[in-house]
Amino acid sequence: MFFKVLLFTIFINSSLFSCGFWIDPQEKEFVFVENRDYFFLNYSDLSHPADYNSLIYNYDTINKLANLAQWQEDLKNQYSIEELEEFIYKRKNLEKIKDSELLEYIKFVEKQENCVVSDYYNYRIPSNNCNIDTLIPEALTNLNNSNSEYLKLRYFYLALRLAHYNFKEPLKIYEKYKYLLKNDKETVLKDWIQALYAGALVKNEKTIEGVYEFSKLLDKKAINSHLSFYNFKYIKSDEQFNALLKLAKNNEEKTKFYLLRSLDSSSNSLEELKNIYNIDKNSQWFDLLLFRELLTSQLFFNQNVETQFEFPKGYVEFLKTIKKDNMYMVDLSLAYFSIYEKGFEQAIKSTQKLLNEYPNSHEVQTLNYILYLNKLEIIDIKTENEIYEKMQELTKDEHFSTSIHDYTFRVILNKLYEKQNDKLNAFLALNINYLDFGEFDLELIQKFEAFMNEKPNSKIKEHFQTKFKNRIEESKIYIENSFETAKTKALINNLKFKEALETKNPILNEKMEFNPFNSFIKGNNRKGSNNSMTIKEFLEKTISIKKELEKNPKSAMDNYLLANALYNLSYFGSVDRVTVIYRHSYSIQSKDLQNEKLNLALKHYNIALENTKDKEFKAKIIYSISKTKLALFDLNLEENYFNKYTTYNNEWNYGQIYSGFIKSSGAKYFDTLQKDFSDTKYYKELLKECGDFRTYINSKD
Repeated sequence: MFFKVLLFTIFINSSLFSCGFWIDPQEKEFVFVENRDYFFLNYSDLSHPADYNSLIYNYDTINKLANLAQWQEDLKNQYSIEELEEFIYKRKNLEKIKDSELLEYIKFVEKQENCVVSDYYNYRIPSNNCNIDTLIPEALTNLNNSNSEYLKLRYFYLALRLAHYNFKEPLKIYEKYKYLLKNDKETVLKDWIQALYAGALVKNEKTIEGVYEFSKLLDKKAINSHLSFYNFKYIKSDEQFNALLKLAKNNEEKTKFYLLRSLDSSSNSLEELKNIYNIDKNSQWFDLLLFRELLTSQLFFNQNVETQFEFPKGYVEFLKTIKKDNMYMVDLSLAYFSIYEKGFEQAIKSTQKLLNEYPNSHEVQTLNYILYLNKLEIIDIKTENEIYEKMQELTKDEHFSTSIHDYTFRVILNKLYEKQNDKLNAFLALNINYLDFGEFDLELIQKFEAFMNEKPNSKIKEHFQTKFKNRIEESKIYIENSFETAKTKALINNLKFKEALETKNPILNEKMEFNPFNSFIKGNNRKGSNNSMTIKEFLEKTISIKKELEKNPKSAMDNYLLANALYNLSYFGSVDRVTVIYRHSYSIQSKDLQNEKLNLALKHYNIALENTKDKEFKAKIIYSISKTKLALFDLNLEENYFNKYTTYNNEWNYGQIYSGFIKSSGAKYFDTLQKDFSDTKYYKELLKECGDFRTYINSKD
């Protein structure tokens, strides 16, 4: 009964039996093999602090649950787990305990607990008030006087722990009371005592014997199995390892030692596999180590280049030579390793053998599906339906892993659609789990809208529509991030103001932070107003200005206002937020659109300049032209841009950008302002407010 409860609690807390559900600092994106319940399979580098901390945290949780389950079994279900936790760990509600001997035990636990390390996260240094010389005899007296077998074992554990942690000859206590372990009853206490005994041997300079005793914990049933590895570190030389081998009572123990040695991150796992195979070709440790390597190799499927898997040389050749009674793990590994190398002939051979022998194995069926996907060269309606049906068959049951679904779409379908230049479906496949409307440009929005309104011609397309209809509905809760808002802002970004108004999106009624028709000297025209207009009012006024320009193309003021609006709608302006859902400081969605807006602004500034005689106005326009030219210079620097959807990196050296602009063309605008407009009020404002302009003029002087 105890181990049924224990297995249940482990399942709940660590998901040890879930399909492809792993604790993994290497962040495998996709895992297609079923989990095996050994601690060392769930961690990529057991010596890494992050792995160790994670393992210990999980162990503490499981250990507590296992202990409570043990108590409940020993007390024949007199108390609930919740009540036992109150008694044992919190020392509350002790009046509910009817057994005086049990009550005495709990009080003794409290008395001695400050004399030992309580747990990993609440480390206690042994108290100066601890009288070990009285506590250990008291524990042993209670042991001898107790009529309860389970309390005898617990007192044995407490006495041994007190002696071990305080250097009070724990080995003598172990030798005297180890007879309490000589029964077939499975209990977590035996694992604890075994660990203390092994540790005591190491502390007493019996290193080889201690490591040998620790190795006995490498067992599915051992609650503290991880100690077998973490104490294998005491074997530091071949001489010590060979001495350990001599202690082995059988080949099973010898192969276990090689397995433990292989878990070190610096080990050569292929050599250790060969060592184990040479001793016992049917060893369970051979299969588990091979599985660990197979699990690590699933990094091959990652799309994250930082965790790409380097295929180990020699594995396929070695696996081809293996002959053992149960070839399951060999064939499974051989199939996957062959897929990595695109050796599909060998992969098909190994997979078919597994299908013949294990037709109902989900792990084998998954392998067959992954092989099928990796062999695909083209995608069409028939293939889409075939993929969907195969995927559904594998995911119809309650499997916790999403790897099969996500790999199908984000990797395989994305790759196949891209290969056939189907950009929309490639984008949808890549973003199957979360479609961020903030990443849409107008072209993508229009294609997406058309796709969502057409009848799907395959099961995959139907799946797309179902997923994304739900996403569209979910987005409506947050208007600012909704599909309709993305559409409205994309229309504004593309200067389609009339169409943007026609969407009647609620976002249009929001007030703008800055007046887009203003142009100021400081910064990106970012001077706010408490009475800023709404987006709707801005669009209406812009349309009105454009209509006036149709009647009078040379209107200086209308050209100037329109130029300001266009500049401010660009990435460098004050109201570019109305063109995108997210305003990134490092990313520009479309370089082409930014160029279009800035060049159009430049055109209207020049028309305004040509058609005004007002000297103050001319000075203001010339400065606005210089700002626009600087933005274009910055935008088109080859160092800053790599593609249409690019990372913007102008923060690396603004001074270098600015000096480059001055050398290329910027100086002439500042020279003109100094030469022809130094008597204007605007020129004096420039000297006062624009540090760059003032520095340039002073440098000339």
